[in-house]
Amino acid sequence: MKIFTLNLILLLLSTIAYSQRTFVVAKKHPNASDKNAGTHQFPFHTINKAALVAGPGDTVVVHAGTYRERIAPAKGGEAEKPVIYRVANREEVIVKGSDVWNPSWRKVGDHIYFGAFDEGIFTTELDESYGFEAEKLYFNPYQEILRKSPSGLKLSLGQLFIEGKKMLEVDTITRLEQIPGSWMVREDKKGLLVHFPFSENPETFSLIELTTRSRVFAPYKRGLAHIHINGFTFEHGATNFPSGFWTETGSPQAGIVSCRGGNHWKIEKCIVRYGKSLGLDIGSEGPIDYDGLNQEAPEGSGYHTIQNNHISDNGCGGIAGYVSHESKIIGNRIERNNALGFTAPEIGGIKLHFFTGGLIEGNIVKDNHAYGIWLDNEWHNSRVTRNVIVANEKAGIFMELGYGPVLIDNNFIAFSKGYSGFGLYSHDASGITFAHNMVYFNAGFGLWAHVATDRKKDLPFDEISERVQIEASNWRVLNNLFIGNASGAISFPYPSTISENNLSDYNVVTGGYNRISYETFAESLDVPYFLVNSNKGRITFEDTNQNVLTGENASSPKEEIPFITFPAWQKITKNDTHSAFAQVLRPEFSAERLQLSFYIDDMPSKINCASIAGIERDFFGNLLPENPKAGPFQSLKYEPLLQDRSKSLEFRGPYNHIRDDETLNVFLLKPYVLGKVK
Repeated sequence: MKIFTLNLILLLLSTIAYSQRTFVVAKKHPNASDKNAGTHQFPFHTINKAALVAGPGDTVVVHAGTYRERIAPAKGGEAEKPVIYRVANREEVIVKGSDVWNPSWRKVGDHIYFGAFDEGIFTTELDESYGFEAEKLYFNPYQEILRKSPSGLKLSLGQLFIEGKKMLEVDTITRLEQIPGSWMVREDKKGLLVHFPFSENPETFSLIELTTRSRVFAPYKRGLAHIHINGFTFEHGATNFPSGFWTETGSPQAGIVSCRGGNHWKIEKCIVRYGKSLGLDIGSEGPIDYDGLNQEAPEGSGYHTIQNNHISDNGCGGIAGYVSHESKIIGNRIERNNALGFTAPEIGGIKLHFFTGGLIEGNIVKDNHAYGIWLDNEWHNSRVTRNVIVANEKAGIFMELGYGPVLIDNNFIAFSKGYSGFGLYSHDASGITFAHNMVYFNAGFGLWAHVATDRKKDLPFDEISERVQIEASNWRVLNNLFIGNASGAISFPYPSTISENNLSDYNVVTGGYNRISYETFAESLDVPYFLVNSNKGRITFEDTNQNVLTGENASSPKEEIPFITFPAWQKITKNDTHSAFAQVLRPEFSAERLQLSFYIDDMPSKINCASIAGIERDFFGNLLPENPKAGPFQSLKYEPLLQDRSKSLEFRGPYNHIRDDETLNVFLLKPYVLGKVK
């Protein structure tokens, strides 16, 4: 019986081993061919050949090289048997949506050359393994108009790279003549006009690349599940701006790397860059099949893990997802997205709709020319924690159109810029807990919440399907550090039926950086300001405090309340009764090192912060005590106020005694991620 059992186990193990195949791709191998079996000795030449045959439990191992193709898996995996695509031995594998372009250049003007297209480069043979009736797909990005082009420019979906550098697309001959390194599509759309940089002769350049494909990793079949991708560099795709993607006439939400409405993907240790529009999409794309294959949008998209990737320099956004339930975005570096400067919605380092039950943790979201993180239209039961969100435009975090609960905690949100430049901006959103964050030197308010539209929405968790006016209610702003935000610390709407039960307390606040001083006499200058807003004119301030709120000379009862001081904010709103006004001295931040340093007085030590459900650790993973400190750093050190003023020079103030770094706070902002994601 024991021998029979052992033989049975060995048989089962051999069956499992046989079913989990490994396919090898190595274009530089002398025996490489797509007619091979994909072994180490006889590998495939292209990755997509492996993608046509790999199924549940299989692994595709790719060796070094530049692969100019679209990887389009024909099959997905299963829960315990994903299809895995990984780079071999930390080698460099680059997959490009572009081809080398060597036309017969013809000079047509001062500094301007014309290169004609070879139309064959825009046609893709569609393998019969995909099961679609179409045999070929034709896509010429230079004949497609980019939607919502900034300032009304008539741009295409194409891109041009010279020696690895992206050139600037223009839409007039005048601009083309003025700007070296620019290009435009000729009026008949049969080729490009190029103003070459630093040279009169295009033959002096060794590498000219033309974007010829919309995607670099995306199945043709929508809804594939359990696909894992590890270690690749993906670049140079041509997808359109996702304008109205939720409609039947819009442009789908499509990245150069795309889950195509699938579920349970894992994408890790990849570089995704230079997409004309989006870098990575993790949602359903919307109702339209971007490939024109007339497939309906799949249900159940999401449940992905996007981990330890570098997503940068994409035209409108880094990561986008329309319906990406319970997905985890962890440990990524997301920077310089919205490179084309779109002003239309759908721009952001991360922009997600229907991100319910999700997690955004431990990311560096930096220098995006758009919102850092934008959660729109349902995001309840999600969490945004331990992220470094620095130098993004408009706002570090934007919360829109939904009801919580949602938890935003232990983030460092700094240097938001632009005409508003909020740390966190929100409209039409309720049920948000914002706790233990550091909101630092943003150009606008540290936090602003209000109702901005008259939209209606179903309440989550409500059995009765009844659309109600959206609100800005049930906010909890607790245990935060609001330091140096230029316009003010916090703005809540005045209480009303659409903005009620909002609480702010146990926070540390300072004034704006136009009032804070690098020197030590800032005590009388560093005054924090607040604002009670009118829900964009939807509230009239008709109560006993009206004269205090609007001023006796207010021209309209709907006039926005002027800036008020910390004591007035406490008195009028009854908020922040346990919060403290602190002084911060010598603040410094290195964007390159992500290193923060500052002195802070001992006023925060007098705040008896309460624990908040769901928050057990700080930014660095340290366990929170029963009565934690405000902000994301529990190792915060305080500089006691010097009581004996005779020991300091009068004009330098009470902090003139600081001579060493014993109480200097120095934090290297490398986010801690709680545990590894399986």
